[in-house]
Amino acid sequence: MNKDFKKLEKNLGYSFQKKETLVKALTHVSKSKENNEVFEFLGDSVLNLIISQILVEKFSMDDEGTLSLMRSKLVSRTTLNKIAKKLELDSFIIKGDSLAGQETPENILGNALEAIFGAVYKESGLEFIRKIIETTFTREIELLREGNLKNSKTLLQEYCQKNKFSLPTYNQIEKKENIYPFIVTCKLDESSSCEGFGKSLKLAEQDAAARLLKKIGVKDE
Repeated sequence: MNKDFKKLEKNLGYSFQKKETLVKALTHVSKSKENNEVFEFLGDSVLNLIISQILVEKFSMDDEGTLSLMRSKLVSRTTLNKIAKKLELDSFIIKGDSLAGQETPENILGNALEAIFGAVYKESGLEFIRKIIETTFTREIELLREGNLKNSKTLLQEYCQKNKFSLPTYNQIEKKENIYPFIVTCKLDESSSCEGFGKSLKLAEQDAAARLLKKIGVKDE
């Protein structure tokens, strides 16, 4: 195994049982059809679940709205990119020729981090990946109380105003057999929209805005 992978595993605090799993988690779509997109999809879901668990345990006195804002902050593209840089993921990502010789775009870093989370979960289960996420997000969780938490709708509106875009629209929709009582679509244009879910209309709108911010790669600084 490449010594660089050993360094990454040391940074993560986890040694992969199958090194080909790690290689796949680090392989960008520009390199191969056998890439990390499925692991990224899985990692995104696992990350949201574990961060939710941690926040409920650490901030049990906060209401659901505040917890939702905290989670949005922690799973945002900005936070993921920041952690990926700390882990020096740029040195390990396997990219195609189209990206050779240039600095890795930040969105690829965050996506690769989620892919690694997904790969660890698939290989070793929830207990192992929770330990890794708790460790890598320790400082970010501590910072939650030190800074101001802007809600996702405000962040999205500020982004639109700064770039002279039309303001986002929110529309409640109905779907059968959905576990959440409220579903909202947040839309910027025909190609940029996301659905959000919540126990109230406001929470569903916040969730939709947070998902759209992540989709379009807006930093929440």
